[in-house]
Amino acid sequence: MTLFCSDVDGTLLDHRRTLSDRTVAAIRAVRSEGHAFVLCSSRMPASLEGLERLCGVEPTPLIAYNGGLVLRADRTVVTDVAIAPDDAEVAYAVCSRFGLHASFFAGDDWYAWGPDEWTEREATITAVDPSETSAHDYVGSGRVDEQPPHKVMAMGDPSLVDRLEAALAERPGLVAYRSKPTYLEIASSSCSKGDGLRALAAELGVDLADTVFFGDNHNDVSAFAVAGTAVAVSNAVEPALEAANVVTAHHREDGVAEYLEAWLAGR
Repeated sequence: MTLFCSDVDGTLLDHRRTLSDRTVAAIRAVRSEGHAFVLCSSRMPASLEGLERLCGVEPTPLIAYNGGLVLRADRTVVTDVAIAPDDAEVAYAVCSRFGLHASFFAGDDWYAWGPDEWTEREATITAVDPSETSAHDYVGSGRVDEQPPHKVMAMGDPSLVDRLEAALAERPGLVAYRSKPTYLEIASSSCSKGDGLRALAAELGVDLADTVFFGDNHNDVSAFAVAGTAVAVSNAVEPALEAANVVTAHHREDGVAEYLEAWLAGR
């Protein structure tokens, strides 16, 4: 069995931020041949499950939060690496000081800053609604200690996000990833997509030489270093292109599907 694993945004999704019919067909084809195709993203599990349902298949394993939460098909946990509560509280305090929106994601709970444009935008992108409890109540009530977050998403003016990124660089327990000028994704420095891929391959009994990872951005490079075959879409950032073994078509041109189709045809 080959384990195919793909990043989502900028890699697997088309220009409509969804799975094209061609991509769905290619995923179904590799699965029908007995291979695994797993989503790996900074998104929360509920958002990935929405995409999974588009493929019309039974639940499969998931790698959520950039490897911070790896789940089996039955949603039991393989690995769970959350942000330390102290680090989460510092992120909250700095975002408050700079006037940035900060969403806290813990498992399938999303604690948003408030009903603002950033919450609305994230809900539209991920097709998931936030919890009734706000980020302020999540931190202020002490729930952050009992249920620490897997990700903090800070959103706002790029210059303020620059300042946040610089401030958090002093926290060794945190790693920050700039997914776009207005977004800073914050996670535990103890997890990565590479760790997630390694853990899932071991769980499924697949040799790492028999894994294929698709990606486009900086946070995919760690998985490229682990995978037997690293495939970058042509729109990938330069570090990802340099780390890849193969470059396929642009994500808007169904690059992942193009690779899968050729791989199946060559067998």
